[in-house]
Amino acid sequence: MHPCLVSIPFLFLCFLNASTFVLASIPTHFTGDVTINCGSIGTFTASNGREWIGDEKPKFSSLLQIEGSSTTSTVIHKLISADPVPHKTARISLSHFSYTFQLSPGQKILRLHFYPAPYKGFKRFKDLFTVEAGVFTLISNFSASLTAAALGVKSFSKEFCLSIEEHQTLDITFSPASSQVQDSTYAFINGIEIISVPMHLSYFRGGDLGAQVVGQKSLVYIDNSTALELIHRLNVKRDSVSSGDDFDDMLGMWATVPAQNGNEFNNLTWKRSVDVGFRYLVRIHFCELGLKMAETGGMTFKILINQMIVDTNTDIVKERDDNGSLWYRDYMVSMKGRKQEDRRDLLICLQSSDEFMDGHRLLKGFEIFKLSNPDNSLASPNALPPARDSPSWIIQNFVSGLGNRNAIATASITVIAVINIIVYKLRIIWEATFTEEENRPSARAERVCRRFSLAEIKSATRNFSDAFVIGKGGFGKVYKGHIDNGRETVAIKRLKSNSKQGKHEFLTEIETLSELRHINLVSLIGYCSERREMILVYEFMACGTLADHLYKLAKDNNNCSSITWKQRLNICIGAARGLDYLHTGHRVIHRDVKTSNILLDENFVAKVSDFGLAKPEDRSKLQSHIGTKIKGTFGYFDPYYFSTHKLTRKSDTYAFGVVLLEVLSGDQQWIRHLGRMSVV
Repeated sequence: MHPCLVSIPFLFLCFLNASTFVLASIPTHFTGDVTINCGSIGTFTASNGREWIGDEKPKFSSLLQIEGSSTTSTVIHKLISADPVPHKTARISLSHFSYTFQLSPGQKILRLHFYPAPYKGFKRFKDLFTVEAGVFTLISNFSASLTAAALGVKSFSKEFCLSIEEHQTLDITFSPASSQVQDSTYAFINGIEIISVPMHLSYFRGGDLGAQVVGQKSLVYIDNSTALELIHRLNVKRDSVSSGDDFDDMLGMWATVPAQNGNEFNNLTWKRSVDVGFRYLVRIHFCELGLKMAETGGMTFKILINQMIVDTNTDIVKERDDNGSLWYRDYMVSMKGRKQEDRRDLLICLQSSDEFMDGHRLLKGFEIFKLSNPDNSLASPNALPPARDSPSWIIQNFVSGLGNRNAIATASITVIAVINIIVYKLRIIWEATFTEEENRPSARAERVCRRFSLAEIKSATRNFSDAFVIGKGGFGKVYKGHIDNGRETVAIKRLKSNSKQGKHEFLTEIETLSELRHINLVSLIGYCSERREMILVYEFMACGTLADHLYKLAKDNNNCSSITWKQRLNICIGAARGLDYLHTGHRVIHRDVKTSNILLDENFVAKVSDFGLAKPEDRSKLQSHIGTKIKGTFGYFDPYYFSTHKLTRKSDTYAFGVVLLEVLSGDQQWIRHLGRMSVV
């Protein structure tokens, strides 16, 4: 054999191996911690030595995607007492935008950094937005400017803990609050950190490692379906709180307790204000020396949470003997109270009859986490500005600009500014509450229809991704979605924000379909009326609309199959039975019968849909003498209805006749021809 012929297969194998190596080296997800300097290009080093990457043209664009309409901006004034990284630049927008991260599975700490300041084209104190991560609402109607003013800081971060499953992306969405005022609100973010949590420090505990419920002799297990928000982290021991090399980097900054002397530490109490209506995880970290002293009987103590004993030195020693390496203990406490209270104090107390060496021989520190509620929300009201007896952020801003020469004018402007902010906030709250109440169906309909949260709808549609759109109409877009952990496929119809008839049609459809149940009528599963959104959830029709199969075959790139004459006959009979049920069973006139409103399930069973224009027949007759507005689709109008404005069930019969002509001919020319006849 010729030597060249032998070398060709060898070279091919070498090329194949090299190609495989190159493909294998392309990462499919971020392998380490993620630090994003939002609104910037390139790589940056913070003052603590941590490296940040810009979100504009990132190195691995396949692992980080930004969707929606947003822009980058830089602070107008020089940074004051804040690290330029990641606070100098921001991603900012008047409409919603989102980040999608490809991450390795496991528990992640998500840290969001905010530097509320005037940005180019955006005023301070106009920020008001919601942040969602997957199905969880992290913050809602949140103002970073108000929060920073209340805390008395220039910049701050909010920290959360989430679990990422295998092949699951992390989608972080920023949505400005809807408002009718002249100056629109906006959303912004300066920096995003995503840090992997080591397994031995996991906050999601399984097996026998549950959290002890305060006031009960039981354990609760925090699973991956829960999100956590860090409320407070305190270092009781003045050196670092550490259980490993990566622990300090993961947790970030710890607040510290100032030095105290003597027996003042025999009865220590820490108080932290938290939101009512949530459960809280309290993790207490112990010192090794203190635990050894407790084992030998050299130290006795009690730990109390909200004035209830949760552990003693005897309990700790026994638990340590069972586990072998106990460094911390988890406790679960529910903060109950009236909504008017908003916040209550969570108390952690350490009592002992012994003298502690410098007061720090037993505890290293503790952490307090808020747990998401059944609606997958961690959101709480904005923090209030400082009280009158402290330097007000507004007074500080105006005094710095005007000086002390005109205190009366400064005070007057301050009062006006405060009133404007209060009125603005109350208006937003009122608009949201009024809209939701105004779009609320009757009690009877609410008993029949399921009410979905907006978080559930966004999760079902991947935040209304265009990839899930299966139809469009005058009402808005229709999405294919998955609810109840993917167990059920549904169709989700979302109202356009500028739809004039949307609110009336939205309520009409809920009220009508909540009374109707027939095999040839589409079933309404539920609805969502939240944050100005009006959404209807139906059973999913796998084969689309009758119009798709009649007309879209002539278009390219379609998935519609031709329907046989037998199928056409059965579809017409099914639709006719549905209309007969409406007319004779409930005396309802549909008013918009057409091929695009006849849906087909996986067995090509016809179901009449879209009841937004439906009207009870009796009421129509009573109103006919004063005239009824013409509503429906041009070409399907009954000439009598079109000329007299008098609506009867025969109008549906006429429209169904047009549908029969379309089914027989497969031609839309009938619609234009009959439309001209109606006008004549």
